[in-house]
Amino acid sequence: MISYLTTGSIYSLQQLGITAAAGGIFLAYYMMMLLAIILGGGLLIWWLWRYICAKQGKPRKPLATWARVVTALVSIYPIWFGVGTLSIWYSGYQIDKARVAENVRRYGPLEQTTQFGEMQLVAGTLINRGDPWRFKDRPQQDPLLDLEAVRFIEPTPVAGVLAYAMSVEGSSLTIELAQEYQLDTAELSRHCPVGYILMYTFPDRRILEEKRLEPPYTWFTPSQWEPTSCFDSTTGVMVMDMNQHGIYFPKKASPYTPKK
Repeated sequence: MISYLTTGSIYSLQQLGITAAAGGIFLAYYMMMLLAIILGGGLLIWWLWRYICAKQGKPRKPLATWARVVTALVSIYPIWFGVGTLSIWYSGYQIDKARVAENVRRYGPLEQTTQFGEMQLVAGTLINRGDPWRFKDRPQQDPLLDLEAVRFIEPTPVAGVLAYAMSVEGSSLTIELAQEYQLDTAELSRHCPVGYILMYTFPDRRILEEKRLEPPYTWFTPSQWEPTSCFDSTTGVMVMDMNQHGIYFPKKASPYTPKK
């Protein structure tokens, strides 16, 4: 108990330290921004006042050399701060733009009908693919390379069973049932309603990655596999999509409707 309390206290202090550090950084930034606004605004108003006076025929005395030097030095700070802020904003914009482009590539509708093992995935099917670094150096750029999950645009037979969606990630095939299914195995007999997840374990447990990444993905032969279990899931097969607000999960137990 003492050890638990000690560990918890240390963790809490660490979290407080991180929060305080973050708060200190933001406070310092806003103080720097405030100083830049005051100096920049003050200089702008001062130069504008001198300009108006000159226009009205009441020019102010020329600045002494030391005053010119001080004015130039003071004006450097707001310029430096503004350029730095714009640079940080533009860098963040570029990162966000690249992330959105990558998400669109990874989570979106299939552009053309493509063969995936013994199945044909039609254009418009919602697909999810893996991280690009895993196959960026491979010569082929097949649209189903490193496929993880699929949501069909209409109930589609997988191993003879109608499915709304399927996942081939990991060591098993899981499908989201679009029809009732009676599962009967040596260990289990169960009625699986629409929307339940039906699982097929890969015969070799884990398909070698090199084999998984070779079009047309002949390793995918679910008609030769046997289901091992079925269960309910509040999310169904989680297949991600993109809209103007970012990534979201289409609702389960329904086909995918491509955006128009």
